[in-house]
Amino acid sequence: MRNFIFHNPVKIYFGEGQAVHVTEEAKSRPGAVLLVYGGGSIKRNGAYDDVTAALREAGNEVVELSGVTPNPRLDKVLEGVNLVREHGVSLILAVGGGSVIDCAKFISLGSGLGEDEDLWYDYVETGKPAPENLVPLVVVLTIAATGSEMGDAAVLTNWARNRKLGYTSFPLTPKFSVLDPTYLLTLPAEQTTYGFVDMFCHTCEQYFSLPSDDNLSDEMAEAIQRHILRSWCACRRHPRSYEARGNAMWDSTFALNRVISRGKEEDWGTHGIEHALSAYFDIPHGAGLAVVHPHWMKYVYTSRPEATVRFARWAVNVWGVDSTGKSEREVAEEGIERYADFLRLVGAPLTLSEVGIPADPATLDKLADHAGDVGGSYRRITRDDARAILASCVTPVVF
Repeated sequence: MRNFIFHNPVKIYFGEGQAVHVTEEAKSRPGAVLLVYGGGSIKRNGAYDDVTAALREAGNEVVELSGVTPNPRLDKVLEGVNLVREHGVSLILAVGGGSVIDCAKFISLGSGLGEDEDLWYDYVETGKPAPENLVPLVVVLTIAATGSEMGDAAVLTNWARNRKLGYTSFPLTPKFSVLDPTYLLTLPAEQTTYGFVDMFCHTCEQYFSLPSDDNLSDEMAEAIQRHILRSWCACRRHPRSYEARGNAMWDSTFALNRVISRGKEEDWGTHGIEHALSAYFDIPHGAGLAVVHPHWMKYVYTSRPEATVRFARWAVNVWGVDSTGKSEREVAEEGIERYADFLRLVGAPLTLSEVGIPADPATLDKLADHAGDVGGSYRRITRDDARAILASCVTPVVF
């Protein structure tokens, strides 16, 4: 294992009715609360009523910022920053899924910058660490997907420039997050599917990376992946099951709270390529990952001996592939095929055309230029590699 530091200060309130804890946090911070959310779903699932009741109990002024979209955009963040400054906001409350939480994280960041600083150019593009003492953030989660509720990472889209970038800095970490499974009981099937794709891919981005030694992080990643698959099937069979939705919530949180990345190099090549898709075509993040991820796997699984061994191990330990009498390469290929077959079974897209993206040379060049040198571990993915992976996304993965 590589050297690492692990520190995650986020307090989790899990279970039905836990939004009441918003009251105590709001009371401790005199001033206005900025309530950030998307559309009408939080009013249908009960989350809006619960948090506004908690805020009335606290007695704070409440300023609402609604209309956060999937692939949250810079202009909405800047609107929120202006509200923070105008109303003297002392607490930001994000009620929603990963897009809402990420938007709120960037509002927190923007509210702590000086007048001569630019959020996008000075921080998001450069990766410059966020200043300390930002307006604190608390979360009420309504979608199991990104894991943003227990981490310091966020993603932002600059639609005017067709750029979508990730940003990580410790001061963006929420103070606490409420995970109430009842808010997931009315989620549409498509959102549920894309949420599971995202969390499963998160575990893979950490698992398929050097070093390939036998460490606890990898054992935990395999266990989380197996449990994600069980939760996924349970939510499909019983979408209004509190137990199934609760497991999904905890799965997504542990997929990206940095426990399973400790001692690992991490990869994130698939996410880097997907960001190009949603930056230009505004597709759901999970849909883009479903298209790219199996093709990335096929592209890298023979890139070095450690990669083939790792993919074979994954095929056996996560997908239950019988390795008897087979080479490691054959086992790895069967695992990737089972993954692609599962994605098809649950209704996820596997090709660019299924998400409305043309595969003409000019479009592929544009997307590859955005992806650029997206990183990687077993294999460094350059701009040309990204283009080759995108070109393969014209058809489903086959061996």
